[in-house]
Amino acid sequence: MNLLTNKTAIITGSSTGIGKGIAVLFAQLGAHVIVTSRTMAHAAQVADQILADGGKATPCAFNLEHPEAIPDLLSTALTTTSRIDILVNNALSRPSIPSGALQDMASSQLQRGVTVNLTNVLALTAAAYPHLKKSAGVIINIGSAVINRHTVGVPLYTILKGALAQTTKVLAAEWAESRIRVNQINPGFVRTDSIMTRQTNENARMIVDHFEKLHPLGRVGEVKDIATLTAFLASNEANWITGAVIDIDGGFSIQGANFPQHNNQSK
Repeated sequence: MNLLTNKTAIITGSSTGIGKGIAVLFAQLGAHVIVTSRTMAHAAQVADQILADGGKATPCAFNLEHPEAIPDLLSTALTTTSRIDILVNNALSRPSIPSGALQDMASSQLQRGVTVNLTNVLALTAAAYPHLKKSAGVIINIGSAVINRHTVGVPLYTILKGALAQTTKVLAAEWAESRIRVNQINPGFVRTDSIMTRQTNENARMIVDHFEKLHPLGRVGEVKDIATLTAFLASNEANWITGAVIDIDGGFSIQGANFPQHNNQSK
């Protein structure tokens, strides 16, 4: 099915992991994909793969830490196809988000994390607005299921993804009049090449085994799970869905707590 034929999609952070999976699937479904990475070489690798498979793709260097590059990113899409139909805000600058307790973070660390991963995402989204308005386009934000269930050790990451969810709802409401749909996907733990290649085989198995136990459906997510939902939301098949924040997490977010059993029988 060519669900995305003649659509131009910018997918930030699409040289590895979930972003790469989305880019490859979008191209298979007919979209012209603007593949972005911090370096042109990494973006070009994925674009070349898509082209070799018969799809359409253009590489572009883009780093969330450098918002001055936003005009060049938009220009790449407009120069290539004269339109922007889909923006997938997937990129994340992990080095700018320290782990550990919030009270132990310096104000400069907090400021950098918020600026890079929220302010700059907002700046890109706002800059894309007139082009998405022209095409009655779609924005899909990639969040995280941790916003639904406290996860120790990642407070700033959780806060930022929660802010992105509120951004999704606000923009969906404000931009509905412009026929721009805005939705968010919250993945649970997903097995990606970028995670697995940083680990030894033994560590990778331990990580997957650990996270499988946290997902009631008994497995971790695969990149295809996220890419498939993203493609649906980007397509006209979902043209009455906006402002949705959708958990795709194998049940991670809905697990209940066991309360102590009480003996209600009278003595």
